[in-house]
Formats: sequence, structure tokens, C-alpha cells
Amino acid sequence: MEEQNLKDYFLFDETDLGANRMGSLTEKQKTRLSAELKSTGRGRKMFSSFLFLVAFVGVIVAVVVWLIPETGWGMRIGFTIGFGLVWPALYGLIAFALWPSDKYSSLELDKTTGRVNIIKVQNRDSDTGSISTRYDLYIGDRRFLADNKIGGVLVQGDIYTVYFLKYSNKIISAEFISKAN
Repeated sequence: MEEQNLKDYFLFDETDLGANRMGSLTEKQKTRLSAELKSTGRGRKMFSSFLFLVAFVGVIVAVVVWLIPETGWGMRIGFTIGFGLVWPALYGLIAFALWPSDKYSSLELDKTTGRVNIIKVQNRDSDTGSISTRYDLYIGDRRFLADNKIGGVLVQGDIYTVYFLKYSNKIISAEFISKAN
């Protein structure tokens, strides 16, 4: 039953697992994963493009302030520094950081074996008081993001081998190795 839970959760079958053990992906996995990575990459590119646009708006604001005859030198210099330099640099750097690299869409397979450690991380927003929750899944020396259902699939402390995409850390299959001592 545990093996079936793994297959259902990570969307693989015995043929996929066999190919993953040999260090490769099946055509079915390649098709599914390429589509998923393309969709995620497209979303990240759209968000990054929006941030580039926001950066460019800062430059436009600084130029417009220079063109208004009634503005004094202090306001012109302030807007040039704030909106013409700092604003574009800040939003531009964030956009560059979020832009997915070419490696992100790579279907290069990797694996790790180790004990499962699931950590629930909660952050409270000091302004609104709202709490956000994420689950970090550690297997061996690797960290993966997981959802709240992962505890029903992988058993805390047990040893598993997981096969994942090297540059996106997306788990594509897993196998149970041994129970916790």
C-alpha cells in the first residue's frame, strides 16, 4: 500500500521507476515534466517581465519630474536618485533573480537517499497577523518544498531514495528503502 501511495502522489509507475533507477526518464515522464516546467517557467518570466516594467516606470517618473518647469532642483535630484536609480535597480535586480535560467527546464535526473525529515515552517506577518505555512522535506542532504499531504506519503525517519530533476528539485519518483530504527 505504501508503494502505491508513492506512485499516486508523485505520478509514476513501475516502468518510470525502473528508468529512473537507470538514470533516465521515460518518454511519458519527459512529456509531462516538460509541460510542467514550461508552464512554471512561463509564469516566472511573466512576473519578472512585470517587475522590469515597474523598474522602467521609475525611470519615466524621474524624467517627467525633470520636465516639469515648476519643480526645484532638490525635487529633481531626489526623484532622479529615488525613482531614476534606486527604484529601477531594486526592481531590476529582483526581476533578474526570479528569471528562470536555461538549466531550470533541464530534464537532468539526480537522486538522493536518506532519512525523511518533514519540517513545518510557519511565519506570522507582524502587520496583519496572518500565518503562512510551508513544509520543508529533507531527504539526505537535499531540501524539497512539499505540501501538507507529504506526511501521509513519506514516513518521518524512514529511509527513501528519491529521484528528482537536478535544477528544479522536482521529485518525480521515490522508493522505500528501510524503516526507522
